[in-house]
Amino acid sequence: MSSLKPSTADNGFILTPKPLQNPFTSDESYQRVLEWYLPRDVLAAIKPRLAKFAEEAVSDEINEFISDAESHQPHFKSRNVWGARYPYDRLVTAHGWKELGKWGSRNGVISLGYEEEFKQYRRIVQHAFNYTFSASSAVYSCPVSMTSGAGRLIGKHLNSVPKDHPFHELYRLITAREGNWISSQWMTERPGGSDVQNSETVAVYSPLPSKTGRYGSVEEGDYLVSGFKFFSSATDCNMAFMLAKTESSDQLSLFVAPTRRTVVVNGKKQQVTNGVRIHRLKTKMGTKELPTAELELENVRAHLIGPLDRGIATIALLLNVTRTHNFITALSCWRRGMAIAKNFAKARSTLNQPLWTMPMHLRLLANMEVKQRGALQLAFFTTSLLSFIDNGFPDERAQKNGDYVPLPDSPEKAEIILRTLTATAKAVICKTGTLALQECQEAMGGVGYLDEPEEPEFNISRLMRDTAANMTWEGTTNVLSSEVVRHLSNKDGRHLKVFGEWVQQATSRVKDAELKDALTRAWAEFFRMVDSNRGDLVSALAIGRQLMFSLAWIVSGVLLALDAERDNDATAFEIGRRWVLEGEGNIGEFHLPNIVKVRTRMLSAITVRDRINWDCRLVWGVDLPIDAATGFRAPNVDRIPAKL
Repeated sequence: MSSLKPSTADNGFILTPKPLQNPFTSDESYQRVLEWYLPRDVLAAIKPRLAKFAEEAVSDEINEFISDAESHQPHFKSRNVWGARYPYDRLVTAHGWKELGKWGSRNGVISLGYEEEFKQYRRIVQHAFNYTFSASSAVYSCPVSMTSGAGRLIGKHLNSVPKDHPFHELYRLITAREGNWISSQWMTERPGGSDVQNSETVAVYSPLPSKTGRYGSVEEGDYLVSGFKFFSSATDCNMAFMLAKTESSDQLSLFVAPTRRTVVVNGKKQQVTNGVRIHRLKTKMGTKELPTAELELENVRAHLIGPLDRGIATIALLLNVTRTHNFITALSCWRRGMAIAKNFAKARSTLNQPLWTMPMHLRLLANMEVKQRGALQLAFFTTSLLSFIDNGFPDERAQKNGDYVPLPDSPEKAEIILRTLTATAKAVICKTGTLALQECQEAMGGVGYLDEPEEPEFNISRLMRDTAANMTWEGTTNVLSSEVVRHLSNKDGRHLKVFGEWVQQATSRVKDAELKDALTRAWAEFFRMVDSNRGDLVSALAIGRQLMFSLAWIVSGVLLALDAERDNDATAFEIGRRWVLEGEGNIGEFHLPNIVKVRTRMLSAITVRDRINWDCRLVWGVDLPIDAATGFRAPNVDRIPAKL
């Protein structure tokens, strides 16, 4: 009788990965970035909060909320069983979705950007929390993003209106931690996607004959807005910004309105729609937990915000914030996907060898660590500029005698650099993060391709399909590339010159000769290409993607080099050298080969086997074990998997 026993559904080999580790305390790159960008007292204050928040982010409770949001997608009803219209459309979202929003708000994912506690560093602290929140938010990061942007837009107008103006009440509502309002922006229409100038929405000046107080309440705006909005995310919001044309001009103006208003019926207060009706909900590849709709607007009573005919310039105040949320969300999901893939590698063996030491698998994971570290630097540098422009720059002592991040030497120059990097970082990080998540899927084999809503902890498919939306939200890669090229070419090349002066100033601080030479040559070639094409914008736009990705590579390379040199950390130096000297930060066809060049490492040369050992150190923080995997099945050799 055979001694072999067949497996069954319940017996035989079943892989059992360990639970994910705390996303803050287990992430060296995350901690290292915060150590550079935040002063010691601020870092000391937020560390225990971040550790607790991150522990919650991978807890059973939060995973149950994510599962509920995934399993119960939004739907709406407009009429009751008798066929009568509801006073407002009944949009139903999951209990878990709502609870994730409350959890994030309580922990400051919106309010930290506006509270005084951390002064000029407040936006950096806010995104330190969003970096953990987003991957566990079931796409509640989207309404958080838009509400955060609304806070900046309205906040910029508070000094220009009296204290009894309703904008002060709106600001209080959207920046509260409990019972806060959620905001959205409805811009996209059928004629033109990102080309919002083709709007068919019209605003008519029609003030009420009598108002509450001098300026009316939040519900008592002076304009009636009507039109059809084709993509409107966070449809369950409390308020929204809308671009519309007025009778006096063909230019767009910006309006803000609550989605509902209060009326008195038979002596009782009742909530009714403020002229907003859902036409239909969109069916999307990802972000399924998030309601996105086509909306018909009919006489929505709204307030004008900003000057007439300056709607696009006004809403740009909001977009500069939402784009930072886009790339922080992409980074958050990317890092979570890497954590899942690494967790799988620690549990899995193949060819009787541990997957976590397989040389090709190690190289894949090490390359992702390099790319993610570079993207993280670009993200937090861009975020720091936004924070300092809005709230004041650190004094010279706070900049740690030249060891701090290389800030521009004036707020005016910082504005030019911020506008360039906001578009660049959003496009490059969201594209790179989505591609990296596909690699994380593949790194887990068939299990990586599964999409189980009831098991969000190890679901990379969820992260990838939701992250993919960030490549389109707030501007596609092509739209943002065009914006970057045109911005750098503006003012007879002055913007390019200002950006170049900052790059050269930052590069001059790099001490490593190889890194400094490579970065200097790369910037000189980039400058030459953009400057020589200023008179031929068509040619410049044709290679706009490659220019933008090459610019991101240069800026991230400078930041990685300076980060390594501030404390001579060996791991940070290896990442910097791989990025700058070996072009590991590039993404194939998205870079210009005459700028992003692979160079021979002379002063820092290492052997092939040393490089494999470094792969292990970058991924796992340890040297390669003696009994590491070979990656092939050797005859007559039984291997015992190495333990990490």
